[in-house]
Amino acid sequence: MKTPLSTIPLTNKPTPSYHKTMKKLFLILAAAATTLGASSQTKELDNLNKRLTKSDESIADPKKAGAVNTWIERADALLAASNAYTKELIAGFSIEQSLNLIADEPEEIVEVEIGGEAHKKYVFENYDIYVDGNGSVAFWNTKNEFRPGALNGAFDALKKAYEIDPNVFSSKGYIVGTNLLNQFNTNGMNLYKLDKKTEAADLFAKAAETNQMLGTVDSVMIYYAGVAYNEGGEYDKALTYLNKAREIGYDQQGGVDSYIAYIQQQQGKLEEAIATLEAATVKYPTNNQLVTQLIDLYVQTKRSPDKVVAMLAKAKELDPNNGALYMLEGSLWEQMGEADKAEAAFLEATKVDPSNPIGYMNAGIMQARKGDKLIEQAQKLDINDVKGYNALIDQAIPFYDSAIGLLEKAHELNPKDATIVDLLKSLYYQKKNDDPAAEAKFKHYYELSKEMQGE
Repeated sequence: MKTPLSTIPLTNKPTPSYHKTMKKLFLILAAAATTLGASSQTKELDNLNKRLTKSDESIADPKKAGAVNTWIERADALLAASNAYTKELIAGFSIEQSLNLIADEPEEIVEVEIGGEAHKKYVFENYDIYVDGNGSVAFWNTKNEFRPGALNGAFDALKKAYEIDPNVFSSKGYIVGTNLLNQFNTNGMNLYKLDKKTEAADLFAKAAETNQMLGTVDSVMIYYAGVAYNEGGEYDKALTYLNKAREIGYDQQGGVDSYIAYIQQQQGKLEEAIATLEAATVKYPTNNQLVTQLIDLYVQTKRSPDKVVAMLAKAKELDPNNGALYMLEGSLWEQMGEADKAEAAFLEATKVDPSNPIGYMNAGIMQARKGDKLIEQAQKLDINDVKGYNALIDQAIPFYDSAIGLLEKAHELNPKDATIVDLLKSLYYQKKNDDPAAEAKFKHYYELSKEMQGE
């Protein structure tokens, strides 16, 4: 009968020499596994190189170059070459799991910040792995493909196969095309996260084209291409893809129209932006983002006040808590010379959105202007009319005090705004004579203004 584990005397436990022997054995086994992994990878890359060489020979042969399978095989081989070093990487896996899978050791590990978040970058010869705070693989960057330009070459080969026979994707070509599509998606998102927006957009665009060859329309990938091109500063390309997304029905209830108009506005194409938004508001009359953008452009281009006021009334009815609408209304009344209405709108904006310093600043400016007008009147009086002069000055002071109160609130909400600081400096300068408190405030804002200007 076997002896139960609980009855084995403690004196039979492993000795220190036993632990040393086992530790040594584990180290030997780990080293052997690493060696086997490296050897296996070398053999795999040798075989891949043979495939690529064979493919080069095949496309150089006029007869074989006319066969669709030649190009499908080439696309497959080049796709394998594009991720030969990173094919084992999976986002979300722990870095420990990933290092075991790739059988490779990093040259160095450095702390980096990506997208405002701390990451560890594991640096390898041909790629870098970015690990998040949880120790998981977030994304990676391929620095060297096994064959330079392999991924784009795979795409070109697939297109060639499609040109020879569009039905190629009913068999092996479908698998290769799907794998290529997934690689474009993965690499595109990796590049996007690394702030390489234009390069990411190129891959999203190729993903969309690959989908088209596969017989489907990927409106989301078309939209992603537009977004990434815009963020990369390629505005014309961005508009091409965003318009394409909208044309095939991917308009996000007017959201894509809003985005298109925004880009047109950035390009200075205000009339085109207005046309885009006017058409979109007809289709989506309750989308207040569209209405607000349109009002803003109407104000900028000095459209008929009646038209703008009507749009504002509609927008406020849809979204009464939108402070931006009251800001736009204030700007409109100001342009029309209606100072009291402008000030009332800016003050209403501070009630609707009390955390926005702009409403307080604009209302403060309107109050200060009222004081300025009284001062201007006083300066035009006869030099001997001391009583009239003093009376106008006394009337101006409350407006300046009110302006200071509003601007102080704006400064509290946004202490880094140099414009607000300069306005407060000027107002306290006018009050500093015979007022120690006002003089102290003037000195404070004067020094703060110099500091902001780097003096």
